[in-house]
Amino acid sequence: MKIIAVFALILATAINCGAQDITELAERPGTFEILSRTNYASSECGFTQTEMSANFERLKDIIAVVRQNPVMSDIKGFMGRARLHTMSMTCKREVWYGVPVRVAFEFSTFFYNKEGKVVFNTIEPPSWSLYTNDFIPGWSDFQDAAHSYFTMPLRKKTIEPGIDVYDGECWVLYNPDRPPYWIPVTVEEAFQAAREFAAKEKDEIAASYNKQFLDAEWAAFSKEDLKKPAYFGGGLSRVSASPGYDGQDSIFPQIMKVNPAYPDRTLPRSAIQFMWFTSVQNKQYMKKQLDECREYWKKESGSGCDIARFELSFGMTDIRNLAQQIGK
Repeated sequence: MKIIAVFALILATAINCGAQDITELAERPGTFEILSRTNYASSECGFTQTEMSANFERLKDIIAVVRQNPVMSDIKGFMGRARLHTMSMTCKREVWYGVPVRVAFEFSTFFYNKEGKVVFNTIEPPSWSLYTNDFIPGWSDFQDAAHSYFTMPLRKKTIEPGIDVYDGECWVLYNPDRPPYWIPVTVEEAFQAAREFAAKEKDEIAASYNKQFLDAEWAAFSKEDLKKPAYFGGGLSRVSASPGYDGQDSIFPQIMKVNPAYPDRTLPRSAIQFMWFTSVQNKQYMKKQLDECREYWKKESGSGCDIARFELSFGMTDIRNLAQQIGK
């Protein structure tokens, strides 16, 4: 019995020490740095070094706004870093204007290495991203690269001028004094794109069937339908003149394209004209996510809960402050 009691005491002590170590790590002060680089846009985009330097200053302003968030202003439990990512060749699209950038805020959580030293995670740490001058959102379900078409969720709410939210968590910040940033693709336009895609089929039999199906779908549209906004759904073409089918009225998202009239080309290309990001504002749900994360972390599972703390704290004050950076 004495052996069992001693073992239980040792186990309890180890558990308490482990919990204490985790608490100490969670309260350990961290720092913040911008992993600066001025070559984050492809050279093929044609931006000058002066434009890139000016854009970097604008990005630092945006980063400073995010740093006002309570989790980012009083960093504990992690090392904070902002990393700038190249947005491929989106700048080569005809409607584009301005330097497109992904700003990833990394949460590099502290942990003990095998030697018992406190280190922080630098290998793909959890991150929250904000995209500037990237006019096609990454949360689109469908994208036609050839025509730069994409889908927009049907559920949209304008919180206030310059701040829109789709599906309750996909945010767009823009200049409300400019023309709409996206405009509908018509049924006729979307169907033509579908025909072009089908024409790439090399198998003659498959191509013949594709043509038959598409011809039948085209014939089912009225002249009035062809000028209506297109929705992503339906038959082989995946083009519909309505958002629903068979009694369901909201299952097909709308097909959109960037409005070439939205970007203000009188502004320097370094200016920020558009931002998007995802943020769940259901704080009860986010609090539950954080609590679950902390339970896992107590069991020495997961990679820390710092990003969960940030996402819980990130609210309308942060979003409104970011919206003030549009046009600068």
